[in-house]
Formats: sequence, C-alpha cells, structure tokens
Amino acid sequence: MDRTTFGRKTLNTQRSRMDRFVASRTSFNESRRRRSWHATTNPEIVDTWFGKYIKQKKYTSYLDEAFELEQEVRVPYKEAWLRPWPCVPRKKNYLSSADSILDLPTYSYATFPELLDWSNDNILVAALGRNYHKWSWRSQSLISQGYTQNEIQCCKFDPRGELLVLGTDNKMVELHNNALSKKIATHRCPCIDTIEHPCSVTAVAWSPTGNSFATGCSFGVLVSLSREAKLITWRRVVREAIQIVRVSPDARYVAVSSVNSSFVLLLSWPTLEIISRLDSDWTIRTIAWHPWRSALLGVGAVTSDLQARIALWDAPTSKVRETTLSPKRHSLDAMLFSHRTGELVLSLWNSDRALLHPKTCSHLVVLSDPKTVVDQWGEGRSGLDRVRTMVFSPDGTKLATATSDEDLIIWNFLPEDKIKKNTNCKSFSAIPVYLDQATQGFSLR
Repeated sequence: MDRTTFGRKTLNTQRSRMDRFVASRTSFNESRRRRSWHATTNPEIVDTWFGKYIKQKKYTSYLDEAFELEQEVRVPYKEAWLRPWPCVPRKKNYLSSADSILDLPTYSYATFPELLDWSNDNILVAALGRNYHKWSWRSQSLISQGYTQNEIQCCKFDPRGELLVLGTDNKMVELHNNALSKKIATHRCPCIDTIEHPCSVTAVAWSPTGNSFATGCSFGVLVSLSREAKLITWRRVVREAIQIVRVSPDARYVAVSSVNSSFVLLLSWPTLEIISRLDSDWTIRTIAWHPWRSALLGVGAVTSDLQARIALWDAPTSKVRETTLSPKRHSLDAMLFSHRTGELVLSLWNSDRALLHPKTCSHLVVLSDPKTVVDQWGEGRSGLDRVRTMVFSPDGTKLATATSDEDLIIWNFLPEDKIKKNTNCKSFSAIPVYLDQATQGFSLR
C-alpha cells in the first residue's frame, strides 16, 4: 500500500486492523471494558499516574476543605513551599484525545529521533531520508518539500521561523530558507576524521536569539555557527556521538549529552569553554531547559534496573535535585517543559509489556513537580507505541509526538485561546536579544 508523509489516518472506531492507534472505549463490550492490565499487578506497587489515584487524591482534598481540616504534610517543610521548577499547573485533564493522526513512513529506521519540529508560523516539518516535508496546521495539508545532498539526521527551525537547519551525513550542515524550501548555505564539520569514515551531524540547536546555532557530530565535536552558517568556534567534547545539544534560554550556556553516556557537559555559549560536568550512575536519555528560568536544566535518565529518574541542575549554582518517578520498570525516552504552563511532559515506556499484544507499554505524563501528576494518557490503554520525540505548537496548546510505529500524533494539550494575544508583550528570550542590540551586534549568542 502506498504511504505518504503526513498522510492522515482515520479516527473512526471501525477502521482496519492495520491502523495501530487505540480504539474508543465504546467500541468494546462491557465485560472486556472491565478488565484492565493493572488489576493483576501487585496492589502494593502502583503507578502514581493512574487516573483513579488522582481522583482519590482530589476527593480527599475536597473533604478536607468541606470539614475545614488541615491537610497532612507528607514532605519536609522546605520541599513543601519550594517548588523544584516554576509552574502553573492545570486544574483539569486535557490530554485525553488526539486531534490528528498522521503517517511518518520510514521514521522507525531513523538512528537519531529529532527529525520533527514545529515553526512559529505553524508549519510542521518531518525529515525522512534525504527529503523533508512541510505540513501546514492552518490548512491541514502538505504544502511543500525540500531535499538535501545527504541523508538527514536532525533538523530544527530557527526561533523566527525563517530558516531551517539540517544536520546530514558526510560532515555537512545545510541551511535552508523556510519560505522557499531551498538551500542557501552549507558548512562542513571541522572534526578530524578519515575519508573512509566521515562523520554525521547528529544534533542541532538554535540560540533563543536566532543569531547563532550549535551542531554536534558523531565524532563528539561541538560547533558554534553564526546565522549565516559561518564558523565561530569548535571543540571536541566527547568521544562518542553527540545525541542532544541544547542552548539555555539566556543564551549563556550550552548543554551536551552523547549516546549512552552517564554525564552531561555544560559549556559557555558561543565560546564553548567547559564550565561544569554532571556525572551520574544512570544512562542519560534526554535533557531540556526550563523556558521560565535563565539556566535550569532538566535531565532525564534510566538506571541499570530500568527505572526512570529525573534531575534538575541549576547551572549557575551547580545545585542538583533528583528523584525516581516510579517503582516500576519504566524507561524515559523524551522530556519537554511546556513554555505555556511550565509543566514537565514525559514519555515513559514499560519494557515488561513491550512484547504484549495489544501494546500497553507507553505513557504520556504531565508533572507539576516530581511527585504530582496533573494529567496523563496511557492508563492501561493499548495502541500507543514508544514515543521517540515530541514538540509543542507555537501557542503551546498542541503536542506532536513521533512514535516507533511511524505515527505522528497531535494531542490536545491545552484549550485554545479565545482571547487575542498581545503581540507587543516581550518574552523572556528578549533579554539576550536586547543585550545583542546594546553591544551593537558584537555578541553572537
């Protein structure tokens, strides 16, 4: 059967068996609906994101308020009033339905997952092989496509939505005009290698100002480039392939993590001077900066016994707070802070249920702090395969996830705004932009 990128998949309950997304609850009979995989698990070990436990907690709080009872403090005093990260948690569940289900052919063969991005002009891009495809959220259709000379390993829109940078094989970084979908500049990675084994550019990240961007290659070389793809500086920071590169919201730090590594490096931006290093006994899977703080880094990892853990690293003070998410065997694959609410979104994958049919192994969890789940999807439900990467829409109301089953699922993360936004309001990223203007363009952050 012919498949097209961003091809729409049906949302009807009477779809063919080859459509792998979850069917609606009403399509099952009553006896089957009452059965649940977590009914046979150990009652003493439960996942904190089960819906019934969230409801019980809310009902307990309601009774305490009705009878004017003081709530029991279960955590130390300092942890009770000090939030690990700034957040405005939601008061009701929104992550319950998918807005759209699209197709991503051959995505399951990709070595590096960051082949999906969402620009500020509501254009979704998916890079597959040597081609990238653009899908408009407004028109709900495929609008254009472009191509590169080599196979694409990663892609990222600039904050202004004017440029698209693509990391490819054969040491090449290509800079494309977003409106024309054409190449306007290239840069070769300056790493020292042999002709028989050229490197691949495996990670890219833009500075929040849009004046520069970072790239990482399969030989562990980190490069800082200007907006015109001109070299600023470069340094070999690790020996393995760089998997993730992230520039801080204040454009003063860049965090780097390599494949299957147990540490995260923190360097200055854009000079790439090593500042600090976070070592652990875990395997680092993903990192993400909090958008409301100048340099608060979230680190997602997995222990040797397959337990998901997150750590919060304050870059200026080097203070670290860590926590275990669940007593069960869950691998953390993707992590992202919402720029709208400050909530932390996690993609968890249970390896014990990965071979079951139908699949009930993936969870999407929304946290307001490490111990509080405010929303979730995947409680005993089947059909959602391992989520490899996810991105937010520009307004923060939609969440796009790419799975190993080659599905692009766009979730309703928050209700859409009915009030027109004030376009004159300055965001937090305007601070480094102002500093660049004050120095008359000397800074390239």
